[in-house]
Amino acid sequence: NGTEVIANQTVLLNGSRVSSTRIREAILQSNFQLAQELLGRPYTFSGKVVYGQQLGRTIGVPTANLWIPKQRLPIAGVYAVKCLLGGELLNGIANMGIRPTVDGSKPVLEIHLFNFNESIYGQRLTVEFKNKLRDEKKFDNIDLLKEQILLDISQAKQILE
Repeated sequence: NGTEVIANQTVLLNGSRVSSTRIREAILQSNFQLAQELLGRPYTFSGKVVYGQQLGRTIGVPTANLWIPKQRLPIAGVYAVKCLLGGELLNGIANMGIRPTVDGSKPVLEIHLFNFNESIYGQRLTVEFKNKLRDEKKFDNIDLLKEQILLDISQAKQILE
């Protein structure tokens, strides 16, 4: 039918084949440096900021929730992140999970941006995952969750400086 087929050589990095499986495995292991080398750019997720439960603002830690496609992201837990919003680079923390403390059931990616308090609903936010801080866990109450979030923020600020 006049369609030309061109065979490409396998791309190797440090003697191993570059593949989507290898990239996903690096991301699942929170090896974002290897994922960046394999991708040729940092691993990011970009999405539109949508309305959530608005619980974060009630405990002094407002979050931007990103719409997640039906397929889950290959990450889970709490991360130190860098975010791009309208050309501005911002530091923050992100949680990817079901939020068991507040009886969540669907996966949500929520980001708390440091020193930021603007309404950004409907805007596109690009999140670059830098370091995994911890796995998601269920806390006995909101006060314990808030205490842990404040520790996560402190740790992320040290990592991102």
